[in-house]
Amino acid sequence: MDNLIAKKYAKAIVSRIDEEEFCKNLFILNSAFSSPKFKDIINSSQIHKDKKLDLLNSFLEKINPNFTNFLKLLIKNSRLSYIPQIFKELEKQKALKNNVFSGIVYSREVLSENNLKELENKIGTKLNTKIKLENKINSNNGIKIYLEELGCEISFSMKSLQNKISEYILKNI
Repeated sequence: MDNLIAKKYAKAIVSRIDEEEFCKNLFILNSAFSSPKFKDIINSSQIHKDKKLDLLNSFLEKINPNFTNFLKLLIKNSRLSYIPQIFKELEKQKALKNNVFSGIVYSREVLSENNLKELENKIGTKLNTKIKLENKINSNNGIKIYLEELGCEISFSMKSLQNKISEYILKNI
């Protein structure tokens, strides 16, 4: 249910003219949520709503009345804790709008920047989109590329290759 609420807010923000300013401000506020003390203040019922709004506005370089109204709406509905989810969903909505998707490459070794760029280009060409990949290390003996937003997974492992070769040889005997 929380994700549905975040999706509704993100969808509304994406359709705004000042979407970029909203994104920038949400990015700033989202980074503040990494602090446990900040979360405690936001979730506290003892701190008045106006003080919470003042705190949130103090993080921003420029106070936009539309963004302040957005924050007031979140405060009124006790949804300030949804800001990280709204920001994450907003990033997904922007990726869909711009046809840019992110993914993860799981490999045993660190891939060079050139290898990542080559993979991004090849997969992007095949899927007719722009792909941004991040490399993560795991203990499997192979490579796996996972694109969550597209529901796509590409994997190659030595074990599966050996199994397929064995199968092929056994069929031909």
